[in-house]
Amino acid sequence: MTQEENKLKHIEKDTKIVILGTFPSKASRKTFFYHKSTNQFWTILSKLYNCNDICHLQKNEISKDKEKQLIDRRIKFLTKHQIGLWDVINKCDIDKSKDSSIRNPSYNDLASLKTECPKLEHIYFSSKKAFQFYQKYLQDDLKDSAIKTWLENVVIREALPSPSSANARMTLEQKQKRWGELLGLFN
Repeated sequence: MTQEENKLKHIEKDTKIVILGTFPSKASRKTFFYHKSTNQFWTILSKLYNCNDICHLQKNEISKDKEKQLIDRRIKFLTKHQIGLWDVINKCDIDKSKDSSIRNPSYNDLASLKTECPKLEHIYFSSKKAFQFYQKYLQDDLKDSAIKTWLENVVIREALPSPSSANARMTLEQKQKRWGELLGLFN
């Protein structure tokens, strides 16, 4: 296990939805959120929003320039749909990219969301594990009761089915349907 730090954050002033993960994969820590080609995050969003240009590159398309263009398209997509991405954990000991190996976590200051994105309506978690880290460590650590009340009562929280390919209990189609329901995109 190695100590890793998370510097990824995509939050804008107009953000209405924030999706919090646990801690980014090794590939994502070097690039952008959910960059590992086996992660279905971008595939799910591309299908839900009918936006194919945010999907992972094919192996024959991969180059530094193409990856930068892909990240730029993903950022534009997030901005257009007022979606922010961040993680519950800021720093931890982790073996490669396995959430199950996370030890000694320190947490991001979620209370900062109140001022960073005043239009925030919903916080979702990209997996049950992310929600568990939030519940276990953050709820008890928030000292400011006004922030705690804001996080508990104003913002809706849902644990989305994990987009990780390791979540084989659900098919891609089942994940996509559930994400669409939870995000309010269809009933």
